[in-house]
Amino acid sequence: MFFYHTESIGILVVDTIRTLKLLSNWTGNRILQKRRPLIAVYSLTHYCNYYCPMCPFGDPDKINQIKFAKKHDLTTDQWKTIFDKTSKYCIWSIIEGGEPTSRPDFMELVRYLYGLKMPITLISNCSLLHNIDLSELKRYIQFITCSIDSVFEESYCKVRGVNKEAFQRVIKNLQLLQEHSFPHYFNSVITKFNTEEFINQSYFERAKELGSDAVSLTFVEDRSDVNYSLLPDRVTMNRVCESILDYSKRHSRPRIMIPDLYFKQILENGHALFDECGVWKSIFVNGDGSVLVPCWKFKSPENTYDLLSQSIDDIWNAPEWDIAKTCHDCKVLGCIWYSSQPVTTFAGNYLKGLSQYINQKNPDISV
Repeated sequence: MFFYHTESIGILVVDTIRTLKLLSNWTGNRILQKRRPLIAVYSLTHYCNYYCPMCPFGDPDKINQIKFAKKHDLTTDQWKTIFDKTSKYCIWSIIEGGEPTSRPDFMELVRYLYGLKMPITLISNCSLLHNIDLSELKRYIQFITCSIDSVFEESYCKVRGVNKEAFQRVIKNLQLLQEHSFPHYFNSVITKFNTEEFINQSYFERAKELGSDAVSLTFVEDRSDVNYSLLPDRVTMNRVCESILDYSKRHSRPRIMIPDLYFKQILENGHALFDECGVWKSIFVNGDGSVLVPCWKFKSPENTYDLLSQSIDDIWNAPEWDIAKTCHDCKVLGCIWYSSQPVTTFAGNYLKGLSQYINQKNPDISV
């Protein structure tokens, strides 16, 4: 027999009713051929303490980056206004950065968002988690996505542009998450610097040791504003895909969160496939409150909207979204590919994950 705390049941019921209502509204909009966001992504700050070359927040000039963040980052109250607006549409929220935990008001913002009945995922490089009350944070956050591109010191430092002390601090913080039984999974961007640990599958074994029940993977999408490539060559990409598919077939933990189809398409075509970019399904709010339509690749004044002064309906009715119908610039970016898949792909991956979860908890049950 299972016993549940009355308050917990009440919260679950309220959250479920809210989610069903928003999903119903979203489905109604789709019938009317209206695009509307379903997931809210908040880039809380322009500052990050890391130097990742594949990320625009990896700017090596941290002094000017801090100055820029102080000048352009939204205030606490402004972010709360953004949260209020988006909570009327979205069933889930993702907090990221820059590095979101670097904001002094990080916990205040998390508490406020939680109060809006928005389930929360935190994406973090995990380097600053030791400064946060994890026991309190666990009350508000569903799980933490740990940006761990490599589980080995040398390649981690090369990919992230940090020293070995930073790597050791992250490992200690991951151990803190385990001590607090804090749900977390790993996310890795596969570049030419970290392919070997996916080919020999050591990444997955080490991730399991560090308490990660799942890993999300994507190949790097080279930035258009730099003159170098971080993408592995085609032969190496194929070896990575073959190894990940092999691991996924033979192991249930850690679970590979990106469907096998993504890796199969890259093997067959050298890139992922989708009909229409689904970036509109998420509202991505930059640290200054702006929304770029349809995405960051089209950053220009005419494609930039201000969510503080404009409504989501107005922004999502903008003609610039039509670009997404024909744009296929993102060749291997997993998140774009996933958002652009038909519902059947989502459902299949969900059922696969549910089956693995049940079998993990009940090894004698076959699903």
